Amino acid sequence: MEFGDNKMLYLRDTWKEGNMICDVLPGNPSSNGIWPEKKFSDPNINVDFLHYTFPHLQIIFLIISFLWQFLHFFLQRLGMIRFTSHMLTGVILSKSFLKENSVARKFFSTEDYKEIVFSLTAAISYMMFWFLMGVKMDMGLIRTTGRKAITIGISSVLLSTLVCSVFFFGNLRDVGTKNSDNTLNSLESVVIYSIQCLSSFPVVGNLLFELRLQNSELGRLAMSSAVISDFSTSILSSVLIFMKELKDEQTRLGSVFIGDVVAGDRALKRAAIVVLFVCIAIYVFRPLMLYIVKQTPSGRPVKPIYLSTIIVMVSGSAILANWCKQSIFMGPFILGLAVPHGPPLGSAIVQKFESAIFGTFLPFFVASSSTEIDISDLFGWKDLNGVVFVMVTSFVVKFILTTIPALFYRMPVEDCFALSLIMSFKGIFELGAYALAFQRGSVRPQTFTVACLYIMLNSTIIPPILRYLYDPSRMYAGYEKRNMQHLKANSELRILSCIYRTDDISPMINLLAATCPSRESLVAAYVLHLMELVGQANPIFISHKLQTRITEDMSYSNNVLVSFEKFRKDFYGSVFVSIYTALSMPDTMHGDICMLALNNTTSLILLPFHQNWSVDGTAIISDSNMIWNLNKSVLEVAPCSVGIFVYRSIHGRRTINDTVSNLSSFNICMIFLGGKDDREAVTLAARMARDPRINLTVVRMITTDEKARENSEWDKMLDDELLRDVKGNKLVGIFYTEKAVEDASETSGLLKTFASDFDMFIVGRGKGRKSVFTEGLEEWSEFKELGVIGDLLTSQDLDCQASVLVIQQQQLMI
Repeated sequence: MEFGDNKMLYLRDTWKEGNMICDVLPGNPSSNGIWPEKKFSDPNINVDFLHYTFPHLQIIFLIISFLWQFLHFFLQRLGMIRFTSHMLTGVILSKSFLKENSVARKFFSTEDYKEIVFSLTAAISYMMFWFLMGVKMDMGLIRTTGRKAITIGISSVLLSTLVCSVFFFGNLRDVGTKNSDNTLNSLESVVIYSIQCLSSFPVVGNLLFELRLQNSELGRLAMSSAVISDFSTSILSSVLIFMKELKDEQTRLGSVFIGDVVAGDRALKRAAIVVLFVCIAIYVFRPLMLYIVKQTPSGRPVKPIYLSTIIVMVSGSAILANWCKQSIFMGPFILGLAVPHGPPLGSAIVQKFESAIFGTFLPFFVASSSTEIDISDLFGWKDLNGVVFVMVTSFVVKFILTTIPALFYRMPVEDCFALSLIMSFKGIFELGAYALAFQRGSVRPQTFTVACLYIMLNSTIIPPILRYLYDPSRMYAGYEKRNMQHLKANSELRILSCIYRTDDISPMINLLAATCPSRESLVAAYVLHLMELVGQANPIFISHKLQTRITEDMSYSNNVLVSFEKFRKDFYGSVFVSIYTALSMPDTMHGDICMLALNNTTSLILLPFHQNWSVDGTAIISDSNMIWNLNKSVLEVAPCSVGIFVYRSIHGRRTINDTVSNLSSFNICMIFLGGKDDREAVTLAARMARDPRINLTVVRMITTDEKARENSEWDKMLDDELLRDVKGNKLVGIFYTEKAVEDASETSGLLKTFASDFDMFIVGRGKGRKSVFTEGLEEWSEFKELGVIGDLLTSQDLDCQASVLVIQQQQLMI
């Protein structure tokens, strides 16, 4: 082709004229700007800004991202998840609203070479999604899964598929009419009910993450069942694809002497390559990944060259899977399973790619897969009833066969229905399966439209119903008194101590030692080390045994184990220590705490404060919003009393060896205003005072104006009764005093007078308490979880460097 007088081919762009596509190699995907200088006098030759691939793709990404974020802003308030917004965005950009030959339709569905680029981008998005889900997935669940999850997983998928096969082939071989080619034939029926009966681990896991149910008992059961079903269906689908390939390429056997040729053995070669690939992933790729983990120093990031090499191998596995006639995600998913989940490698991969894949590329895949939806084709379509019948029947069969084994294991009826809905949820896996079937001609366009609308309806209805049916916090509801005030004398005190950071270990040991454990009054310390879940999908809960050998190679909580083992030995015979590690999402960590407290019938949960002070106690060196929100969540649903420990020390942080010895002159002040939280706090303080090395001062605030008292007569009577026991206590280390206070300003002034006289303050939270002592101070409280007095003691305005323990008594449901 010749342009102008120079007769040179120097335009590195592409344009279209009629049915002819003109291309110049090498191509230039990027433009020279929105208003570039015209290169040629002929306007048909100059390429517009939107005709370049990269700007076109960027604008589509921008539109899709804006649409689904805009829709999700409203739909999430109705209890729906992000996938519903993705699907609705795809419907808006589909043929149903953007008609053929319209400008908008041509923009989102090009017919030239850009369509290949868009399809490739969608395929890469789907491929990376499955790779990341494989990295997050823990295959150890298959080994540790109980009979309940195995039974439910097999019944929900394999048994429901078998029942549907018998039902449809036995009675409804052709559901539609048989008078034309537009018939719902056996192949289409098999595709529909096979996809309907599946339960994909990525889909189930994503649903549970969105609903914050992965840490609940039901969520763990559903994820274990989904792993079993995913593992079994992957093997089954691979075998079915292999059998189909064998049928399509029949091997002709005959004598080579008469000219017959043995052909059609490609299916066997592809199957052998798949088996070889799986073996390489297990025996070559995974050892390489473990070598990378070993070569990465503790606390250091994984080298970028390793991550780049892994992504290249993932792309190659997708190409290999496609050549073997398997689904494109099969290769990346297997490689993802071979990557060790969690830090450092699994976490590095997830942190680097998760935001881009789930926030941008995945919505693009869903939207691009839904562009062929055309609702207008369904009007008057005579096979519509047949397709809907197959889908609804498959859903009912799957729902029943998931509910029956759950009922067999004596699960509550509501939980059985919730589990069945979770296993029947449809998401991106089913959308990708229908898109692949539509691409290969296994289903018709109308059937694909119905399937996509069903998936969108399914994802719209099930999440709000699950929120209504299953509330994980209800299992923590307190109907029995589990607090320190109502414990019998000299009975065992069970405390759950939570560790968020390494700096929390020593303060928690100090506090546990201050509870005066003895052989006559035992202390059972349940220590829970909470870690953020990164690089894997299923939460992990580990029970450590102190009698096992502790080595430096332990993956989790080594410092916690060593420190509390030393604490147990220091108080041998007086303290029982049990250590746990929980890896979960920050939004659901409170479920691990409350469940452990409930199972062990603890009376007190101790939580470190979200702020961490310097050694001299004058400056904040760390502040975690995650811990702040976690503490507030525990206070709302805890099955027992809760204490938030704000640790500061004017003498510097004590080491483990000198913890006990430094308590010899420890001065504690308990400020008593009245109410159940203060009664719980003074009960703990009185227990601490049994230790002769601790001096306790109980300061009760009183007022001369009896009309100003907000507490009921019943509360006042309970306060007086409890304090009478404290005043009458024969322990030498307790000093009781009353201070007359008329308003909040005098309360603040009183606290300033003895703020530097004590090593620690114990106060009640007093949630919702209205008192003349604190009236007006509530508006200035920065941390509501500490209560008015606790917040005042921890504020920098008071210049108090003592530690503060804020107690909230168990919130009973009756």
